[in-house]
Amino acid sequence: MLHDVYHILGLRVDGSMVSTTPSTDTIRDVCSVTMDMTAEELNEKCGTETIWQGSGVLTERIFSTTLEAQRPFSGHYIAYMWLLLGGSLFLDKSGNRTHHSFLHKLVVEGVLINEYSWGSATLAYLYHQLGTTSRKDVDSIAGCLTLLQVLIYECFRPQQGTLTRELNIPCASAWDVGSGCPNKSMERLLAFRARLDELIDCEVNWLPYGVDPARHVPPTLFTGCIQYRSIIEPYMPDRVVRQLGFVQDIPRSIISPEKAKRPTNLKMYRVEFSFEMTSVMWTRFVPGSSFSVVLGTHTRLSRRAPTVAPGYKQGLYIFSHPRVFPGGSSAGSSSLPERTSTD
Repeated sequence: MLHDVYHILGLRVDGSMVSTTPSTDTIRDVCSVTMDMTAEELNEKCGTETIWQGSGVLTERIFSTTLEAQRPFSGHYIAYMWLLLGGSLFLDKSGNRTHHSFLHKLVVEGVLINEYSWGSATLAYLYHQLGTTSRKDVDSIAGCLTLLQVLIYECFRPQQGTLTRELNIPCASAWDVGSGCPNKSMERLLAFRARLDELIDCEVNWLPYGVDPARHVPPTLFTGCIQYRSIIEPYMPDRVVRQLGFVQDIPRSIISPEKAKRPTNLKMYRVEFSFEMTSVMWTRFVPGSSFSVVLGTHTRLSRRAPTVAPGYKQGLYIFSHPRVFPGGSSAGSSSLPERTSTD
């Protein structure tokens, strides 16, 4: 959720959305200026690969051309932010390239970089990558995995890692789990999976940052879509109110996409939401009003009391474990709306 991003990475989760996608020619021109290379030089090969591609720029060439001592500080700053964003928040699977889509915001656009909601953009990108990873035959994942891994430690702590630094820094900088960890092995992976399968709700630390996270990070109550460039993902905190300190009841219906295409034989999928409506939802968000979870309608979590409302688990089980009988009918029906990756 947005407050997880805020606490774990220390990123702003309000402000302007990272929504524009410059043309390929514009991005190439910005790369040319930033790296002090002509378009012809960008198209040259470094080893067996072209320096510039639509999927990104070779990371080693960004280092070698932009961080030279004689270049001005402004150039070093832009290069550092480029590598930071592409190497930590918006990682792809290339392994040797850094994407250039956000370079336009560092060099051209008038809005200061700290006025953007990089936190919501990071979360939207990770949501999309998790969706791709769930596809058949996909064996790797991209996105800000630091966010995903630290969230596990904050809520579950499978290794019982220790906090080694002051607590006023982002959580991603506070955990030390290196000492005493067993070596990587298939047995260890299978043990983790088995333990996660056995996990029950009372073992989860639903509120690692305090009893009322929405008070400290109001945008976490936003209900609508979050965006990173052309990626738009639904953000519906009413489906996970236990992470806000409340009993989970049956949530409202999901936000329906304009188009959805999920071929069964491909690793990728495409779900399209309205750019205009996404912008309207984000800019009109005010806690407690439209496009917001109203916490006053929910029951607070309490010790030894159920974390979900009556009927929630039964509805979720019927929906998520369908059984088909002869004749094509399913086993029962449920009022629980369609499940999404945020459940």
